[in-house]
Amino acid sequence: MTDLFSAARACLDAAMPDDKPALTLAMAEAFKRGELAIDAAIAAPEPIRMPGRPAKPKLVHPRELPRRGLGSDEGRAAFLHAIAHIELNAIDLGWDAVYRFRGLPADFYRDWVQVADDEARHFVLLRDRLRALGYDY
Repeated sequence: MTDLFSAARACLDAAMPDDKPALTLAMAEAFKRGELAIDAAIAAPEPIRMPGRPAKPKLVHPRELPRRGLGSDEGRAAFLHAIAHIELNAIDLGWDAVYRFRGLPADFYRDWVQVADDEARHFVLLRDRLRALGYDY
């Protein structure tokens, strides 16, 4: 990949919880090194229906989940899982801003790439903690 918009789309399309943050961290680093051009001549963005998501776990409404208190390992893991889910979605929000809006100042893209990068690091930290507790995202 040589341009930021293609990198953003690839990150948005990544579905697996290993792939999305890893690709995000790699693309953000490539952008910081100046390896991804912000090319104003690139065509308008294609519509994004839904960012990539893993097939499991099945998304359900929070009301369908059992209530768990923070006083148990299971409850703490559920809480961390919920925060990790928010972080994974926040990665997409950062890349969506990059991908969707063209012709803006470079600082706009730098800021949103940094947001995606930060959220990817947060997700990795939370997932590592979940794994340490014997769970996973």
